[in-house]
Amino acid sequence: MTSEERKIIGHLLAYNQKTFPADDGGGYAAPLLARRIVVTALQPGQRYDPARIPMTVPDDVWDVLQENRDAFPYSTQKSGEPDPWRIPWKVK
Repeated sequence: MTSEERKIIGHLLAYNQKTFPADDGGGYAAPLLARRIVVTALQPGQRYDPARIPMTVPDDVWDVLQENRDAFPYSTQKSGEPDPWRIPWKVK
């Protein structure tokens, strides 16, 4: 797992946050999405904003991540800093 992916997981664990809104491609969480560590949380027919698609960590994966919380250190976000899964618009 890359340091960026660890930062995302660390953030989610630090805030006990299984579900979060992300860009339609997942942003920096795209590799986690591809490996099904994170999945989309849309219901059939649900409308959504492409910039705020609900993503979640499945329960079984969440349990394993919590057991290994020490492997995902996290330092608090600075004010105004984007969520770790968001790619800043200047970088896109």
